[in-house]
Amino acid sequence: MRAQVLVLAGPSGSGKSRLSERLGLPVLRLDDFYKDGDDPTLPLITGGPNAGIVDWDHPDSWLRDDALTALAELCESGVADVPVYDIAHDGRTGWQRLDLGPHRLFVAEGVFAQDIVGACRDAGQLAAAYCVTHSPVVVFWRRLTRDLREHRKPPLVLIRRGLALMRDQPRVVADAIAKGCALATPHQAYTEIQRLLADEPRPALPWGPALRQPDNDSCGAASAVVARMLRDAEYAAGTLPRFGEEVRRVHRDFARALSPGGWPQRPWPRRLGTAYWSVAAWLRDLEGVRYVLRDAWFRPSRAFDRLHRAAAEGRLAMLYVGTRLLPRHITLVVGARGDDLVVYNPATGRLHTITRDDFAGRRLSPSLGSWPRPWTVVVPR
Repeated sequence: MRAQVLVLAGPSGSGKSRLSERLGLPVLRLDDFYKDGDDPTLPLITGGPNAGIVDWDHPDSWLRDDALTALAELCESGVADVPVYDIAHDGRTGWQRLDLGPHRLFVAEGVFAQDIVGACRDAGQLAAAYCVTHSPVVVFWRRLTRDLREHRKPPLVLIRRGLALMRDQPRVVADAIAKGCALATPHQAYTEIQRLLADEPRPALPWGPALRQPDNDSCGAASAVVARMLRDAEYAAGTLPRFGEEVRRVHRDFARALSPGGWPQRPWPRRLGTAYWSVAAWLRDLEGVRYVLRDAWFRPSRAFDRLHRAAAEGRLAMLYVGTRLLPRHITLVVGARGDDLVVYNPATGRLHTITRDDFAGRRLSPSLGSWPRPWTVVVPR
């Protein structure tokens, strides 16, 4: 067997796609195997306010056998041609080649993912299967904001369908569990899957000018983008040629009333850099654990210990540094080297080593330019 599959099932809007992105693995999107909207075999809703429209949540609305064929090809050869489905147009718009490259694991996610678990297990193709979910209210809100943002259907249709799906969510979760999926939140599933990824390839970034922040205000966004590049090989490959553009996009998202994940957040002026709650939410989505802000001004030794412990556990963390008067710059702690910290500095695009003595003595200037003092750290709770 060339590769095995990680199956992510769960209600629409529960976070399957975002979890797939965080894992940094190739993804087989099972929703691309929906039938075209003019297929006469599509099931219809027979009652309620949505009566007469296509029931896209019925298993007969997708092509299970086609999905299993593509999945078997990926497991055996590492390459398969898969359809591209446009929900707004109710049909396929083309084909693309999915190549696993060096990966020995890939993700299959979709509304009907639980329906392939048994067949994959019997064929020896299954690495693990999870039913990813949140509370019905949270899933309803995330699904609605996503569908409105992507203009999938008219707003009234989306609201009616969302309410129906919210009422049906307990049945969907119970069905996935009965078919072999383990129940988990996105964070729990991410943490467990990381244990399976010990041998997966990680990107080697070209530290230097190519990873330098594009303007004076985007150090936080640059650190966030590099953090994701370290965790997602495909994202890193696509981002490196347009690093500055991606940093500016993330910086804009950090300043808005909705976070990149679609959640409400406090707006923040871009000219003032990046607020800690934005980078904390970004790291939480990447690492699967909650991040908190901790002081480094009054007790720098304790803050250094927190950063070093996180780095030794393989976690990323953020370090706010500045002058005697103000925090002015955000850096990313990417690892530990012995008793020292390895820090990415967006101002140079390079890695620097910080010793405990320099950190505790507030002498960071040799490594981090004109910002000698640590102010705060954003670390796993």
